[in-house]
Amino acid sequence: MIAPENPTAIPPRRAILRDAAPVARTLARAFATDPVVDYFVRADSRRAQALDAWFDFAVKRFGLPGRETWMTEDAGAVALWLPPPQEAMNLTVLQEVQALPVFLSVVGLSRIGRMQRLRAAFDANHPKTPHWYLFFLAVDPARQGQGLGSTMLKATLAHIDAAGASAYLEASSEKNVPLYLRHGFEIVSEFRPEPTGPKLWGMWREPQR
Repeated sequence: MIAPENPTAIPPRRAILRDAAPVARTLARAFATDPVVDYFVRADSRRAQALDAWFDFAVKRFGLPGRETWMTEDAGAVALWLPPPQEAMNLTVLQEVQALPVFLSVVGLSRIGRMQRLRAAFDANHPKTPHWYLFFLAVDPARQGQGLGSTMLKATLAHIDAAGASAYLEASSEKNVPLYLRHGFEIVSEFRPEPTGPKLWGMWREPQR
């Protein structure tokens, strides 16, 4: 009898341009029911296309240029890190105008205000101290429960610890907070984009030996 392959045995690798589609697909599937995504992504018949458009944009505009988007070989788990100083997150006026059609396709006219409030809340709570930013960590729903998220987090944090750097993330679901606590993160803020909006947990991690 052949033993089943251990999905956590093969270390993750950096994603490249040809990996953009499977990485974005895993993100869209994993965040389809996320409270923050539910808050700003349109809820009409074009929602599925909106999710695909948002994560395709995020991977190609923010993730791959920084060369710190990581994936398992089958893209069952992905981590999109932005190394300091995260300049890619600060869009110029021209870049904002160029991205507007994508943003509108993602949120629709009715939720453009929600996206703006969410971005303002992120900016207001984002630490100014240099750090690595975990933009997204995701495991495809079909692969959850296999330890892939923890394995991905441990492997990528090892690189950050080796550089003696701090890390930061926003947990968008309370059920994910314990995972990050186990890996050395601490809650440093709790905030919402508006009183009735979803709660987020800002979490900081000092470099560890």
